[in-house]
Amino acid sequence: MAAILAFATIGGAEAADRDHLPGILGRDDRTPLDNQDWPWAAIGRVNRTIGGFCTGTLIGPRHVLTAAHCLFNRRTGRLIGAGDIHFLAGYRRGSYLSHSVGRRILVAAGYDYRAPFEAANLGADWAILELAEPMAIRPVPIRKEPLPSGVELVRAGYGQDRAHLLSIHDGCAPRPGSSPPGLLMHTCDATHGDSGSPLLMRGPEGPAIVGLDVAAGRLGGTLAGLAVPATSFHTFASATLSGSGGNEEP
Repeated sequence: MAAILAFATIGGAEAADRDHLPGILGRDDRTPLDNQDWPWAAIGRVNRTIGGFCTGTLIGPRHVLTAAHCLFNRRTGRLIGAGDIHFLAGYRRGSYLSHSVGRRILVAAGYDYRAPFEAANLGADWAILELAEPMAIRPVPIRKEPLPSGVELVRAGYGQDRAHLLSIHDGCAPRPGSSPPGLLMHTCDATHGDSGSPLLMRGPEGPAIVGLDVAAGRLGGTLAGLAVPATSFHTFASATLSGSGGNEEP
């Protein structure tokens, strides 16, 4: 893979020129969503007391799925204390449906915050934030099966230019062709602050998480979004939620 772009870092609150936002794949197809119905209620902002934010999704009453790089201090290269991370579910214009600080952080084995943005490291760029308090919001399930061909996706997150309202790109898709091992290339627009946002696939029982947006990159000269496929974290997430894997490293 040539030129992986590190756009998907930590979002700030400043507005940005949308024509030059990194991670926008041509025309900006994101739409603001002023709605707190499920599954949007389970998506929220991951705020850090040291500044900046990312996006996370409630996958259990106490567990939030997000990008691993969101939980590190850029200056020190070390994990931020779990109690210094706040998850605001259903965040919307300064209000939210539920709030909790973190209690524990579980980062994927093999992830190296200081490593270059290489495909192998980005494939491990996922983490689960365990919350101090449970949330009475229906979690979003994780799909364990590979994606079917021809599927349409929805990506939902809090970009730096719309920091106080969820934005979605509905109708994006996996990028045609092969993806680097451990990654899912896609056509969904995303930028700073959208790190850790879910890629969703609609199904008969409602949307399910099929990927976790982490960065953008070029392959063959074409810019594409980069996500960790749900098949990479489904097993550990299921064990953590059931209590059988919660005391082990991913």
